[in-house]
Amino acid sequence: MQQVDGQYEFHRLALSWPRHRWWKPLLTALLGFVFYIVFLLVVVVAGLGLAFLSPTGVDPYLEALTVLDLTNPVMFAFTLVSLILMIPALALAALITGPKPIGLLSSVAGRIRWRWLAVCTGAALAVFLASLAVSTVIGFFFPEEAAAAPVQQDTTILLVMLALSLLAVPFQAAAEEYVFRGFLMQAIGSWLRHPAYAILLPVPLFVLGHGYDPLGQTDVAIFAIFAGWISWRTGGLEAAIAVHAINNMTIFALGAFGLVDVNSTEGSVGGLVVSALTMAVTAVVIVRLADRRGIGRTRTVAPQPVLQPAAPHPGGWGAHATLLPADPDVPPWTRTRTRTPEQMSQQAQSQAGQPLAPLRAPAHRAAAGPAPAPTPIRPPVTPPVQKPAPAPGPASPPAAAPGRNYDDDRHPSGPAHPGGPGYPPGVAHPAGPGHPE
Repeated sequence: MQQVDGQYEFHRLALSWPRHRWWKPLLTALLGFVFYIVFLLVVVVAGLGLAFLSPTGVDPYLEALTVLDLTNPVMFAFTLVSLILMIPALALAALITGPKPIGLLSSVAGRIRWRWLAVCTGAALAVFLASLAVSTVIGFFFPEEAAAAPVQQDTTILLVMLALSLLAVPFQAAAEEYVFRGFLMQAIGSWLRHPAYAILLPVPLFVLGHGYDPLGQTDVAIFAIFAGWISWRTGGLEAAIAVHAINNMTIFALGAFGLVDVNSTEGSVGGLVVSALTMAVTAVVIVRLADRRGIGRTRTVAPQPVLQPAAPHPGGWGAHATLLPADPDVPPWTRTRTRTPEQMSQQAQSQAGQPLAPLRAPAHRAAAGPAPAPTPIRPPVTPPVQKPAPAPGPASPPAAAPGRNYDDDRHPSGPAHPGGPGYPPGVAHPAGPGHPE
């Protein structure tokens, strides 16, 4: 079946793969979940092995993992790693079931657009610093909304938390974007055409992954809608990853200094308003930058060539309509199936009664000059063989085919055909040149 030209938006990129089937996203989700569980078990077993080798033993680490305390470096690191593992699990599942290339999960370009990611990161950082300044001003006028006083932290713990916040949090944010805005949006988009379904349907799943109160979940839902819309509007995950990473890095870096309670599950009206305004301003800035830089929003798929069946020859030759008939002036034992285009053109002109065009020498011979005359090859001289006497009976030579010259195309002589139906009795084979007689 011929493939037509297609313009595929980000949420419909799964359909741009010719081998896509409606059930493949379901198989990708199942395989991704299995791979994720396997990877998580490997990490847990490896972590327990390292804990057994530590001087303190495994008990302090198991105790740290029993309480969800993100100020504890062990729990914080385990939480980040458990989320980052979603990236290799999804990538491995996509390598098996598609779409291919797996870079289609990143953008319409089939890969991460690194320059655009850097631009979005700078824009998000600028907007979030301005938002932090606004929050400080609000806290000055409304003390109940002000940030908590910094808590003195151990230097080692502070450095570990800052390192995790700056180095691991971006991968945690990218993992969530690949799952919720990459895979889920494209899976839903392969079934439902309108982008609103792909943007809104993953929002409840994203909200359930964050254990906040109603105000906090509303804040998370606003961010999820923003991330889905900006991914669709810019044709990729770069903007959503940049904003998500800057947001989480800011929160956890402030939490490392004790300025923010990273374990809090309660939201506030002021925080919700500031978050909504921050998302709106970020969307305007990123969209203007995307339009100015000509960031692609769609993927164009060209049609694949379709082989057409050969038209039947008017004379009934069928699939061999493009082959020229054999030249009757050339002996059958000297014909070959490979002829140069000049020879085929000469043959066609001779059959049509047109004047023959001179043959052109190949390029390598023309550059070297005229070729020397070929040395004639003399046939071997053989002693004459006495012909057998013809059998008595009327000798009637066969009728020659019209246009056929048997003087240059004769069979070697031989015994006469036996009498019978279809063979005239007493007729010997005509002698031909180059054969023993």
